[in-house]
Amino acid sequence: MTTGLAWREDAACLEYPAVLFFGLDDNESAVERRSREDRAKGVCYGCTVRQECLDYALATREPYGIWGGLTEIERRSRLHRASR
Repeated sequence: MTTGLAWREDAACLEYPAVLFFGLDDNESAVERRSREDRAKGVCYGCTVRQECLDYALATREPYGIWGGLTEIERRSRLHRASR
C-alpha cells in the first residue's frame, strides 16, 4: 500500500482527461452520464491504487466524480451504510 498521497502518482486515471471522471457540465443526458461513468469505472477497476483512491474519497467525503470506481452517490451510500 502506498502511503500518504503518493498513491496519486500511480493512478491509472492520469492517462485520461479529467472530464471522463468528472463530466463536462450538467447538460449531459442520463444515458451519456451513465456511459461516461461506466468508462471511468473501467479505468478504475484496472488501477493498482484503486483502494487508496476510494479510501481518500471516503475520508474526505469527495463530493464529485468517480473515485476508486464509485460515483458520488455510491460513495454516500457506502458511508451511510457504514454509519449504521
